[in-house]
Amino acid sequence: MKLIMVLLFIWFFIHGEAFSQVSAGIDDTINPGVPVTLTANFGFLANGVTILDSEVGGPYDIGFSFTFYGKSYSRFSIGENGWISFTHNSYWGATRNISLPSAANNSPKNCILGAMEDYNPIVAGSPYIYYQTIGQAPNRKLVVMWCQCPMFGCTNLSVTFQIVLKEGDTIETHIFSKPVCVDWDNKATIGIQDENGSKCDTIPNMNRNSTSWSAVQEGWRFVPTSSDTYAVTQIPYHMEPITPGDKIAYRWFEGQEFLSDQQSLVVSPLQTTTYRVFCTLCSGEEFTDEVTVYVVPYIPNAFTPNGDGLNDYFRIFGLPPENITQFNFQIFNRWGQVVYSSKDILSGWDGMLGGTICPEGDYTWVIFYEDNNRIKTSNKGTITLLR
Repeated sequence: MKLIMVLLFIWFFIHGEAFSQVSAGIDDTINPGVPVTLTANFGFLANGVTILDSEVGGPYDIGFSFTFYGKSYSRFSIGENGWISFTHNSYWGATRNISLPSAANNSPKNCILGAMEDYNPIVAGSPYIYYQTIGQAPNRKLVVMWCQCPMFGCTNLSVTFQIVLKEGDTIETHIFSKPVCVDWDNKATIGIQDENGSKCDTIPNMNRNSTSWSAVQEGWRFVPTSSDTYAVTQIPYHMEPITPGDKIAYRWFEGQEFLSDQQSLVVSPLQTTTYRVFCTLCSGEEFTDEVTVYVVPYIPNAFTPNGDGLNDYFRIFGLPPENITQFNFQIFNRWGQVVYSSKDILSGWDGMLGGTICPEGDYTWVIFYEDNNRIKTSNKGTITLLR
């Protein structure tokens, strides 16, 4: 039973897979009118990468050992034009279009091209590139994401896609949306190539190697069959759960009624109510979830502290110790004297004051708390003590 409804986002890693969706948290129970804090969450907060046009960022830690074309790596760099590499070379940053394989000096090597094209990640709203390592060994993943990243020459268009390294040696690319910029060099490439630019693996039977193409919700997997070659297969599109800074929007509803566009809001339902949250990621993909706040019909207005084991304490439904940072519960008699005060949110009043039995009558109660989001809430009412 809880007073604050902080909705915890719990990612369950079963064989390394996480559920890619917004979480509205767990259902809970309160008394009518007790304030409840609803908080939606999506995935793991990612690291933003602010790099200029034609630059290479990094190197950064992968977070685990990854094998690529038979060699093991622990760090990677990010080319702003849609690729990562296990070799850091700033000279490769200006390259926007290569046909694999490419041994040219300005071509990225030892690299994975998620959707290599000419992007502009430093315009208003930067950063547009993010990365984060998620999961637990031996099923960790490095996720590198271009989120709503403007296309160079067509800044009114943007791309959203991910490059995913799965602990061991498997690579995935997931494209939510990649349009064609007809006003600029619009050739793009998906694929991988080795450190010399002599070996590569690209999309089979698809026009994805330095050609003009668009894609919506498309996924590919690269699995090594030897130290020299990879099997490339198309897989269901699946966005890994990382939060790209402020490029995420929330909308809360009660039925058809819009409540809030904030990640958190406070509600005080008088009856059992279901709330639904919608999360829009990178101005495109949308996830949704709901939570129900069950309401116990009444806040007790009387109790009988006579030691019979029934209704001996006055408590209020809805007090979660794990979500409270500050708490104060006070009860006053008719003359304004404090007869009970506690900072223990699980405690209740037994009708005593300093070991002395308090008389029958009406008492006023007041609660104050601050939750993990520093949202302050208070409530008050009356209770009748009966002997």
